[in-house]
Amino acid sequence: MEHEVNENCKDHINRIDKRLEEGDTKLDDHSNKITRLDANVSNVTKSLDGLSKALWGVSASIVAGLFAFFIWYVQTK
Repeated sequence: MEHEVNENCKDHINRIDKRLEEGDTKLDDHSNKITRLDANVSNVTKSLDGLSKALWGVSASIVAGLFAFFIWYVQTK
């Protein structure tokens, strides 16, 4: 009887160990994915920063052109 209990406990412990190892594997996989996503977000942020600077430059050029046109228009009248 005692031998059966020990075998049942060993089986149960082995199943628990297997589940813990699977959990560790999943955690490592998720950690790697989070690291890659962090790098991707950093790259996207840098790209958006450059694009916003370009948009500010285009906007400033348009405003300067409109102002120059206004000055030209007033002087010709």
